[in-house]
Amino acid sequence: MMPTFRQMKFMFLISTMLVSLTAANATTRQTESEDRKPVTPKDYGKWETLSRGALSPDGNWLIYSIRRNNDKNELRLHNLKDESQKVLAQGTNPEFSKDSQWLGYLIEVSAEESKKLKKKKKPVHTKFGLLGLASEDSAVIKDVASFAFSGNSQFVAMKHYALKGKKSKGADLVVRDLQTGRDFNFGNVSEYQWREEGAQLALIIDAEGQAGNGIQLFNAATGQLKILDSKAAEYKGLTWRKKGDDLAAFRVEKNEDYEDSTHVIIAWQKLAGKAPVANIFDPEKIEGFPTATRIVNTRQLEWTKDGKSLFFATKEWQMKPPEEDEAKDDSTETENPDSVKTEEPPDLQIWHSKDVRIIPEQQQRAEKRREDAHLAVWHIKENKFVQLGDDLTERTRVQDDIAIVLGLDSTPYEFEGMFGRPKFDAYAIDIHSGEKQKFLMRVNHLYSISPDGKNIVYLKDDHYHTYNFKSAKDRNLTADIGVSFVNKEDDHPVEQKPPYRFVAWAKDGKSFFANAKYDVWQLWADGSKSRKVTDGEAEKVIHRYVRLDPEEETIDVKKPMYLSLYGEWSKKYGYASVIPGKEPKNLVWQEANVANLIKAKKAKTFAYVIQNFDDSPDYFVAPRDFAKSKQVSNTNPFQKDYAWGKSELIEYTNANGRKLQGALFYPADYQPGEKYPMITYIYEIRSHMVRRYAVPSQRNYYNHSVFTSEGYFVLQPDIVFDSGDPGISSVRTIEIAVKKVIDMGLVDEKRIGLAGHSWGGYQAAFAVTQTDIFAAAIAGAGLTDFFSMYGMVGWAFGGTPENLHFEVSQERMMKPPWKDIDGYVRNSPVMNVENLNTPLLFEVGDNDRNVDWRQGIEYYNAARREGKQMVLLVYAKEGHSLRQDKNRIDYHRRILHWFGHYLKDEPAEQWIESGIPYLEQQRLLKNWQKN
Repeated sequence: MMPTFRQMKFMFLISTMLVSLTAANATTRQTESEDRKPVTPKDYGKWETLSRGALSPDGNWLIYSIRRNNDKNELRLHNLKDESQKVLAQGTNPEFSKDSQWLGYLIEVSAEESKKLKKKKKPVHTKFGLLGLASEDSAVIKDVASFAFSGNSQFVAMKHYALKGKKSKGADLVVRDLQTGRDFNFGNVSEYQWREEGAQLALIIDAEGQAGNGIQLFNAATGQLKILDSKAAEYKGLTWRKKGDDLAAFRVEKNEDYEDSTHVIIAWQKLAGKAPVANIFDPEKIEGFPTATRIVNTRQLEWTKDGKSLFFATKEWQMKPPEEDEAKDDSTETENPDSVKTEEPPDLQIWHSKDVRIIPEQQQRAEKRREDAHLAVWHIKENKFVQLGDDLTERTRVQDDIAIVLGLDSTPYEFEGMFGRPKFDAYAIDIHSGEKQKFLMRVNHLYSISPDGKNIVYLKDDHYHTYNFKSAKDRNLTADIGVSFVNKEDDHPVEQKPPYRFVAWAKDGKSFFANAKYDVWQLWADGSKSRKVTDGEAEKVIHRYVRLDPEEETIDVKKPMYLSLYGEWSKKYGYASVIPGKEPKNLVWQEANVANLIKAKKAKTFAYVIQNFDDSPDYFVAPRDFAKSKQVSNTNPFQKDYAWGKSELIEYTNANGRKLQGALFYPADYQPGEKYPMITYIYEIRSHMVRRYAVPSQRNYYNHSVFTSEGYFVLQPDIVFDSGDPGISSVRTIEIAVKKVIDMGLVDEKRIGLAGHSWGGYQAAFAVTQTDIFAAAIAGAGLTDFFSMYGMVGWAFGGTPENLHFEVSQERMMKPPWKDIDGYVRNSPVMNVENLNTPLLFEVGDNDRNVDWRQGIEYYNAARREGKQMVLLVYAKEGHSLRQDKNRIDYHRRILHWFGHYLKDEPAEQWIESGIPYLEQQRLLKNWQKN
């Protein structure tokens, strides 16, 4: 039916009004955007960073930390009942009492005051803040280093600082009765630990000269103090049994015939009862304890769940060398200096090619006291010692409720393991007899034993298996399911691709949970059945289990499981809940980053954080069903007064046909139709950053909020790598991603910059030898010569050799350089420096123990030889990332100057254009200090 003239007229008027309204709204938005001021460095100081929060056990309070760029930090405490808020200036390390009646926290010295104290060489000490949540009583106690509430919430212990210059570690400790305000004072306390329940406090006394040293037990409820052990010796390692009243500790013992020291283990059982039992494990008196072996405290004492046994570590005990006779034999004296015995040993390390762990790795392990220590157990009632670990099963795993310890032996695969391909044989070790049974060979993914002690899960040949200890039966549980539990898209050249993760056993031990790409599955240990718990594959939504209580090691299948949600391509985030076997229920699902889910210990109250690139992170609180979620915090409310960009996803296909994404950030002053300069920041997978808020700061030198405020587009593309050609494949992908943005008509293709740090620094340094699409580039702490770097030591990774990193880890080269010379040449920036046509700024710290800083020098010298435009920034006493504020800020500013000159035609400073002679640099630094 045709509309009438009157209807047509009415429709025309409506459409005209809509067009006018749309135009008016557009004009209003443009006016608002123009009215907003740009973010400048003088504004950065007030910007806030939200730190992870905590809910009180009853769910009535939420506390979180706010850190500011100007170092004016605080805790914010929200009353979720009346929505009131308290601000606790300079607060940190908050802790609620178990009954939710009290809040304790430390109070830091302000940054300004800290500088003054350090200048006067005075100590910088924290204070302790105590706040009554119901009573609103409050107190501040000076010079408190740590605190802890009692298990019954009626008392708080506050440890002060040890006096400077003392050899002992003891300090004053005060226990306050929170009801009466009465204080109990103790001196020379080095360690203290409340029992999990009640009001018993264990104390280690460490006095100067060891007079009065020992372990004491204070019952704060009765005021009774007991001396459990006392000797002129050092005590360490207080350990209460979880949910029990048993206590253990080490006492240091010396033997003049041996180097270092050993330990006696002291254990008390039933300390809450009327007749506590004391037991001592003395290596010299225990039957079966091997000679020349000592007990070390490198492993914390660990109780079995039933309190009958204690796990500890032993180590070979070296005898002192015999003292030499100082009397000289005149007949052997000679004036020939070459024949005189030297008084000092040489400064020498002997490195052998057969070393499984190279000497630097052994040295670091020795310094951390982890080398050659083996697991043992003490069965207290029988006073029985059993050695569990040894040179064969040096690596062991303990479960406190299982009578089996896992022993891992990698010696049959030592050569493969030396170069990043670790495997091991697995042994089941009986904790009562010490007998070992080999039950698996050549595996590298082994998980926990079932709570009933019957089965263990492992991964082999892309499938999950269970091994039953009693029947010795091995079952492949996933061969017939038709879904992969390993990440076959992982681009590292390893024999066994990594699993999406084993999650946990069910509480009854009959089944366990594991991740596929999108879903969580429940798999029965006997192979009888399996089921998909979630349904994420259809919508490409990744579901992952969230452990809300860190003390719960298993999953109760009768209660809701909470799951994080992540849209693989939408980059949406959220949470869901599911009872296995029932339909999952989405609780929150947004086009934003939703993370950091927490739950109150004793209430159905939840809190989580929502953020986006243009939305500062804030806490939301929700009841059990999440139906009435409400925003609690409001960080950076002043952002609305400033011009801010927006973010979006781009999609492209790499040279191998794989679909990838990138995060694209718009300039704060963006006007449609104009073309802008762009900074491309690279690493590996970066598209998830599209939903991340970045606080503008000079300390974060690759800050995309700063870049967008400075008028740049920022692209962070996803990059995956071809094994054997990481650099080449990276460049191809970068070119495709950049072209995608150019084709969108947003950026000026002649004003595009490239930046990256570490592995991204390598890619940036290499890319500019392969492509001329960038007008300028910045590389931080990157490797530049695959040949020289292959042979280095990864000092930051425990002193391990770099070759394992090169072959199967981030560099993905698969082979050593002498077996692929062309590949190493093809992918090394230094080897391709003659093709460097892009101005390059390269940053290093001269104490970088991750990527040897001489990699930067190699590139610099090669660039000089070829007459290329390169500036090398060398920051003193800095590592892989800059830590000192003065250096962070300087590098940040130089990045902006570098890109400002090459991408925005700003005048070049002298250091960019022609360099600055050393003496002139020193003069400028002196003047800097004066100003």
